[in-house]
Amino acid sequence: MMRAAETQCEVLRELRQMTDDDVHVSGDDELFSLLEDVFPGEEVAMASPAALSRSHRGARIRVHDLELVPGMSVLGSLLGEDADCSLFVSSSVSFYCTFEWGADTVVQTACATESYLGKACYDHIWYSDSSGQRRLGWARLIVRKLAGAVDDFVVVWRMEEVCSLPDCPLTRSGCKRMAWSFGAADAEWPALDRVPLASVLRVEHVVPDFQDLGDRHGLRAVPSNTPNTAVERRAQRFFTNHFYTFTSRVLNPSS
Repeated sequence: MMRAAETQCEVLRELRQMTDDDVHVSGDDELFSLLEDVFPGEEVAMASPAALSRSHRGARIRVHDLELVPGMSVLGSLLGEDADCSLFVSSSVSFYCTFEWGADTVVQTACATESYLGKACYDHIWYSDSSGQRRLGWARLIVRKLAGAVDDFVVVWRMEEVCSLPDCPLTRSGCKRMAWSFGAADAEWPALDRVPLASVLRVEHVVPDFQDLGDRHGLRAVPSNTPNTAVERRAQRFFTNHFYTFTSRVLNPSS
């Protein structure tokens, strides 16, 4: 399955490159017919960098049920919908990413699921907020339909950059130190953002600040054995991984 997904991403990238290079094709109908033969059940859009393949797999669930998930209690308010409104959610979404260092765009896939190859998988993404500011968030929900209408967006826990430690080698290397962003002083969970798919920029690799974690909980502390409390969430620190190369297929074959 992983190889099939990689092949799909590579075919989409090469087809888009052919379009950019003005390679003659016999018409959009034939192109889409070819893609449908290769990837049955997928809708493939090539019109713009924000367009992406749509999977018909997913699950229908009510806002009320999602609000019972820890950290999602204000989902209805975020979406402007009542508790009985239904969403069609997917475990992942593919999109044309944008690299801030100017590399050519490729198809990336962001996940938000409790079951990917036997374990939970939730990706961090860079996105543009409503004011155009670049933000980082942790994908918690991928929505394909809202109240019966197609509406592609990602619900994230928002993060914000915080001050680095003195003489931090990771900061000197370009890693950003991050923390959860809370909407209110008494909030127990990070603030939610609704991110339209067209505003998603790229996937980011984020790691815990293990020095901070060890200072607070001892040398054997890891995220899995630290308390999941509001106090801990406010204290947690993370680093973007500047050393993770997204633009090399040798180092990252899935991109």
